[in-house]
Amino acid sequence: MRRETPTFMEKNIYATLDLTLSLSDFQAKVTKLLELTNVKEWDGRVVQEREQKIREAALVLAGQCIALFLYNLSQSQEALDTAMTQTQLWRQPTTQKHGYRTRQILTIGNVLVTLKLPYVVSIKDKKDKNKFSGSGFCPFLIWLGMSEGLTPLVWSTVAQYGAIASSFEAACTILTGWGIKLSFKRIERLTYKFGQIGINLRQSKILNRQQGILPEGNVLKDQRVVITVDGGRSRIRINKKGRKNSQTKRHGFIGQWIEPKLFTIYVVDEQGKKVNNSEIPITNDGTYDGYKALLEILEAHLVSLGISLTFHGMWKRKSGSR
Repeated sequence: MRRETPTFMEKNIYATLDLTLSLSDFQAKVTKLLELTNVKEWDGRVVQEREQKIREAALVLAGQCIALFLYNLSQSQEALDTAMTQTQLWRQPTTQKHGYRTRQILTIGNVLVTLKLPYVVSIKDKKDKNKFSGSGFCPFLIWLGMSEGLTPLVWSTVAQYGAIASSFEAACTILTGWGIKLSFKRIERLTYKFGQIGINLRQSKILNRQQGILPEGNVLKDQRVVITVDGGRSRIRINKKGRKNSQTKRHGFIGQWIEPKLFTIYVVDEQGKKVNNSEIPITNDGTYDGYKALLEILEAHLVSLGISLTFHGMWKRKSGSR
């Protein structure tokens, strides 16, 4: 069956902040789609079109629910106070509150919700409190990982397809089909930034482990743990230095083969079957650096997961690994 490029949700849908109205709109759309008229003329294409429209309506409803949830959270004084407390490290001694700002957040289904949030800025001159640095932020958004104007679910989904799709243009098409309409340039930026945040968090975990201050978790408590290690070959692009090619207007690149070193940490049950759920997730990581760097990363993950509390540990080395 021919796959068509999704065309729905070409424009942002603004949050109604009314659950009853959103449910009513959803019911009206879906009720019509459930009608069985002219069935003799149906084929797979007709069913596919109805599937698509029902999914679109469901995504919009989900987005409206998330928008209402975020709005209610933004109106909670407890949540706002918690945001201020949790973002202490972001603020300098000269940082102070500076009124409110409106920010739009994109949820699933391409639904936009507008939030009015406390805003803080840094003071340039301690003597003159009216001179600000010009840069500020909303603690609420930093606290909940929405500083990029997206919900955490939307951002992680963007990063996922940005990483696995054949190109950012392809990721743009896939995401549009799931109710997330962004330019491929923005998808590219968000994907790289998401990855960089992960690397920074991992590096922080490694440093804390080296200093002996990494908290030990209990995810692996009384569990049977399997650690698999593998390598391989991957070709990376190294941009050439110097002037750009006069015809292509590009620097060009050198394709160099390098070995990635990867590992997976997971838990098995009494029958040896892999366990994968929200309480005991599978951990995957790796590096292009040497084996010492790999061991540092592995050690940090194991400590934070609580490897010392395991019921039984098993080390598995995959064939072909080094």
